[in-house]
Amino acid sequence: MSAIFGVVYRNANASRNVDPATLQKMSTVLSHRGKNGEAYYLKKNIGLGACLWAETVFEQADSPIEYHFGERTLIVLLDGEIYNSQQLHEELDDLGLELQTDEDSELMAFLFAEYGLERMLPKIRGKFAAVIWDSSENAFYFVRDPLGQKPLYYYQDDEKFLFASEIKGILAHENIKREINPTAIEDYFIMGCVPGERSIYQKIRKVLHGSWMRFRLDSNGAVRPQGPFRYWKFIPHINENLEFADWTERIQNQLVDTITMMKGEMPGTGAFLSGGLDSSIVVAIQSRLGCEAIPTFSIGFKESDFNELKYAELISDRFGTDMFQEIVEPDAVEELKNLVECYDEPYSDPSALPMLLVSRLASHHVSIVFSGDGGDECFAGYARQIHDMKEDRIRRLLPSFLRKMIFGPLGAIYPKMDFMPRIFRLKTAFRNLSMSAEEAYANSLSFCRNPLRQKLLAPLYRTQDFVPSDIGKQFSDAFALAGGRDTLLGMQMAEISVALPEAMVKVDRASMMCGLEVRSPFLDTQVLDLAGQIPSEFKIREGLGKWILRKSFEPQFPIKMKSRPKQGFELPTDAWLRGPLKEIFREEVLGKNSRISRWVDINYAKKLYRDHAQGIGSYGGTLWSLLFLEKWAERWLD
Repeated sequence: MSAIFGVVYRNANASRNVDPATLQKMSTVLSHRGKNGEAYYLKKNIGLGACLWAETVFEQADSPIEYHFGERTLIVLLDGEIYNSQQLHEELDDLGLELQTDEDSELMAFLFAEYGLERMLPKIRGKFAAVIWDSSENAFYFVRDPLGQKPLYYYQDDEKFLFASEIKGILAHENIKREINPTAIEDYFIMGCVPGERSIYQKIRKVLHGSWMRFRLDSNGAVRPQGPFRYWKFIPHINENLEFADWTERIQNQLVDTITMMKGEMPGTGAFLSGGLDSSIVVAIQSRLGCEAIPTFSIGFKESDFNELKYAELISDRFGTDMFQEIVEPDAVEELKNLVECYDEPYSDPSALPMLLVSRLASHHVSIVFSGDGGDECFAGYARQIHDMKEDRIRRLLPSFLRKMIFGPLGAIYPKMDFMPRIFRLKTAFRNLSMSAEEAYANSLSFCRNPLRQKLLAPLYRTQDFVPSDIGKQFSDAFALAGGRDTLLGMQMAEISVALPEAMVKVDRASMMCGLEVRSPFLDTQVLDLAGQIPSEFKIREGLGKWILRKSFEPQFPIKMKSRPKQGFELPTDAWLRGPLKEIFREEVLGKNSRISRWVDINYAKKLYRDHAQGIGSYGGTLWSLLFLEKWAERWLD
């Protein structure tokens, strides 16, 4: 299954039967997630459904979602994959339990029946969003994988309770009020998305990653929510007793074991190959495990700063892959429409379009690809971490009051100099030095930083804080778990706990839109647990991140790969907003019929665009966020 959805009529409406046509509408808008059939369960006021990924489900099972254990019935809707299914099948076999199929949904049903939810979840390694209906409790259980690789949304009002893999599945139901959540607007300009449990809509919420919830149906038709309850958190336990060489061996062995588990007996898998370290490692291990040339998929833009194909070619040549590559010159306006259709919430991550394009390329050749997602978060590979560590050395030399006294005013008066070499671009550094480490890192992660954000947003949609209290608390909690002494570990905690689950949205939406499954070894919980034991001193050295990961696989790579800094997988937004997107931006975002004028100060947006067009400043990321929000409102609110 790759799309799940359901309807429960509640309260005074509980006597209403679910119309099969309602489920069909939800299925239709989610059909890109599973094109090989549908499965439904209808019983009075409850209607559940799934779009199926694999054709074999119907061949092997009488019902692809309904399982009986005596008088107890479990309905299991599962979007995703259980990678260690073979191990779990063997465990159940040892208990004398006989499963009829190899389907993960049946496996989850038996695990749930045997162990219960809380004992079951730590056993599973995979990516998944699941809804389990337990007739013995008259309750639903909702659960998402540890990193939120698979999505799950739900909606409640006085008459109905709905859930779906994507928001568009909920919106397919009649009479859904599309009321905007004011807090979500500022969230979007900070994180490039709407993070955590919120969505862009007031009454639609997400199940939190690494969590489960319980929804019990009372006899009077009420739906009682409980949770979320966290079953997994990234909590590092640094091990100071191992030498550098011991860690490199453990990293190699763990990644080989994880990729072997994920690959299983599945033939014909490929890999995204950006030319960066993480995807190159995945390809290297796949090549070691397989006999045939691996299909690899790479894209580049004609702009040289956004083209890493030469590095991808080096890796392809080294490991003898069957390389498929494209230098794309996309129709920027048309692809923007495709993105908005793909993401039914505002989502301005500049790597979203490259992910869609490379998924489209891969889907013509394979149905499953491996990716290097998560390597930067596990092993400290982001440039912002290197920069913030340099700032932190200065931060530790001065008391807080003195830093605020010196660097606060400097940050306020120092001009924005995006057009100058990095050594002169000190405005953000001065501001960061006036803050605590967690505040500074949250600011570094922000797509649109204050005070620019305060000036851009309409009064109702902004706070006076550099980072609003709830998002700021997530960063503070992450740094607190790191103990306050290890700043790099605090950054990694924030990346993995706060930012990474939101980055996974683009992987899921882009791949599912193209009918492609992506498997990400660095997101395996055992890889994360290992990374959480490695001392920070082994992660950044000589101005390079992921030092220990580089050293673990260095002998396998061409010499040019060894010391190359991270480039990134992004969109040339600066150039596009001065070129092919300038007219649509001026007409739709800045025009008199602008849909986002209720949320932003259009006059200030005009100033930003004018400065960007004239090269006075570089505001491509903020302007792209505005344009995406405008096109999203046109598609999903009009």
